[in-house]
Amino acid sequence: MVKGIRTANTARRAAAIAIAGAAAAALSACGAGHETQTDLKVSAIAGVNVDADGLALRDLQVEFDSAEGYAAGDAAALRVWIGNEGTSDISLVGVETEAGTVTFVSPAAQAVEEAAEAASPSETAAEGATETPSEAATTAEEDPFEGETTFDIPIAASEYVRLDEAVEDGDYLLIEDLADDLKSGDTVEVVFLFSNGQEVVAQLPIGQDVTGEEERSYFEPEEEAEGH
Repeated sequence: MVKGIRTANTARRAAAIAIAGAAAAALSACGAGHETQTDLKVSAIAGVNVDADGLALRDLQVEFDSAEGYAAGDAAALRVWIGNEGTSDISLVGVETEAGTVTFVSPAAQAVEEAAEAASPSETAAEGATETPSEAATTAEEDPFEGETTFDIPIAASEYVRLDEAVEDGDYLLIEDLADDLKSGDTVEVVFLFSNGQEVVAQLPIGQDVTGEEERSYFEPEEEAEGH
């Protein structure tokens, strides 16, 4: 687990957020310029929503860590849902914030890489050299993060991408080496950069705890719309 991240991975939240893509796609299919007959419930604990030139950014927030928030130097995961409502494919190619360095973490890709390294002895091992437990601990402490600063996350037309640490083996974005403490009630300004040159600015709040009885109902349809 990445240092500073202690977010809860609840099945309730994961199942509720997972319906966001399907519901949003259904809404887009209804077309612009007329009202849909589907009423939507938006939970009071939902993150920030931003619409910008064919992009629908939903549930944007810094993952809940604890009531105390994050300390400077920690790492904080982001929760991001991006829908491409345009007719052309697009990619998320960067995320910037003065709060720290945003990286892309892919547990599945890391697992493949680690498996490959385990199957192929390193040059050090081949030469008979070994690393002592103290040396290994020092290395881990010096380099605790595994995110990629350069990435290209494709979002096909009429599709969406979900970046959420709470999803098992799911990809997510991580603010590493926080410049300042982040407390409950704070917001972080984040700029999302896309392959077409588009930049979307959003103020992300610190998320709330969803490990109790509260349940996310973001984009959950009350009833099925007629004709869709």
